[in-house]
Amino acid sequence: MPRIDDYIASRALAAQHLREQDPQVVAARGRAEYQICQDQEGLILSYFGRQHWINWPEVAVTYLEGEGEVPIQEQILMLHYLENTKGDPLTGETIDFRQAPGGQFYYSAFVGRAQTPLLKIFGQNLELYRQVAEHMGGELAPLGDVAATYLALPLVPITHVLWKGDEEFEPAVTILFDLSIVTHLPTEDIAAISGMSVYRLMGMARKLMAS
Repeated sequence: MPRIDDYIASRALAAQHLREQDPQVVAARGRAEYQICQDQEGLILSYFGRQHWINWPEVAVTYLEGEGEVPIQEQILMLHYLENTKGDPLTGETIDFRQAPGGQFYYSAFVGRAQTPLLKIFGQNLELYRQVAEHMGGELAPLGDVAATYLALPLVPITHVLWKGDEEFEPAVTILFDLSIVTHLPTEDIAAISGMSVYRLMGMARKLMAS
């Protein structure tokens, strides 16, 4: 488990690499919006539908609207995306995590971080998943018994697929990505952002079940 010092160092390194680049080029590559606001250059980047402001040359990540500090893990994912993406468009071809470079090596960690929580919370209640997906901006997809796609970053859709199970098979889930994700994020970050996609839904599920 990374320590906070590791996260701080990772964020600092990504910011250092980005500040050496032209923010207009970075924005175009990552499908972000370049702006100058009160003589301050920066980018507006969407992360799971919420707009973030990344100023230049400090490369600090804040919410475009609203209070609070952006969680450092989310800051790192956004910066790594801007640092790594080549701007490759979506291919329409899906892969699972094991097909990413080194995915087999990280697969057990990925399952524990993303697929197991998804199955635990929603495997026996697909209608709850459907309701949560609609609340959280998911686009329902014709896969499994219920599925939804979330735009984590401008070029990074993530699709959850759930099966309800029957007398022969236990409930099951999988998480799919566009083939191009390997050009936008390192494999470790694919695992991390998959976990984030699930944790967001878990919070909304608790709210709906409590109401």
